[in-house]
Amino acid sequence: MSAARTLRVVWRLTAVNVMMTLEYRGAFLIYMFNTVADPTISLLVWLAVADQGVALPYDRAQFVTYYVMLSVTAMLTATWLGSYLAEAIRLGKLSPFLLRPAPYILGMVGNNLGEKIIKLPLLLPLVGLVAIFFRHDLRLPTDPRAWALYLLSLPLAATVAFLLDYVIGSLAFWVEDVNGLLRIRTLLGAFLAGQYVPLALFPGELSGLLAAQPFRYTLSFPLEILTGQLSGTALAAGFAWQAGYCIGLWALYRLLWRFGLRAYSAAGA
Repeated sequence: MSAARTLRVVWRLTAVNVMMTLEYRGAFLIYMFNTVADPTISLLVWLAVADQGVALPYDRAQFVTYYVMLSVTAMLTATWLGSYLAEAIRLGKLSPFLLRPAPYILGMVGNNLGEKIIKLPLLLPLVGLVAIFFRHDLRLPTDPRAWALYLLSLPLAATVAFLLDYVIGSLAFWVEDVNGLLRIRTLLGAFLAGQYVPLALFPGELSGLLAAQPFRYTLSFPLEILTGQLSGTALAAGFAWQAGYCIGLWALYRLLWRFGLRAYSAAGA
C-alpha cells in the first residue's frame, strides 16, 4: 500500500471513529476530569514538599509547568489498544478484518486518533482552569524552538507507546491471556514514564537506566523539553532514542504478525 493511500485510509478510519466516539462524549468528559485531577493532586503534594525546604532538582515553576502540561501530554500520547487486540485474536474477531484491503493496525490507529480528537477539546478547558489557578508560577517556554521540539516529540512518543501496546497485545497469538502483561506494562510504564514522579527526582544512580528505557520516551521526554531541563546534546540523544524505539518496535511488530498470523490460521480461525 502506497503512503498516499495509507494516509487516505487512516483519515477515513479516523473520521469513522470520531463519529462513534461522539456518542460517548459525556463519559469522556468525566474521564478527562480525572485526567486533570490526578496530576493536580500530585502537583499540590510536591509543592508542599518544596515549601518545607527540601532540596529538589525542580524549582516551583518547573513543577507547575510539568504537572499542568502532564495531562495534555499524557492524553495525546496515550494508548489503550492492547486488551482489545488480544481479545480479537483470542476470540477469532480478527478474521473479518483480515479480509479487508487495509492492515488491521490502521484501524487501531484510526481509533486512537478519533478518540483523541474528541478528548482534546474536552480536556483543554479543564487544563486552562488549572493553569489560571497556578498562573503566578507557570513558566511555559517563550522560545518557539522549544514548542517546535515539543510538538515534534509528541508523535514519536505516541508511536512508541502505541507500538509497545501493539507488540504486547500481539503475544495473544501464542499466549492465552496477556492481560497480566498489559497491567504490568500500564503500572510500570506510568511509573517509569514520569506520570507519578518526574524522572529527575529519581536517584542519580538510576539516570543511565532511566535514560535508556522506552517508557521515558512516551511521556517524560516531551515534558522535559518544556521544563528546560535538557541540553542540546541531551535533546539530540532523546530524539535518537525515540526514533530508534519506533524503528525497533515496528520491526518487532512486523515479525510477530508474520509468524502470528500463521499460528492464527493453523488454529482454524
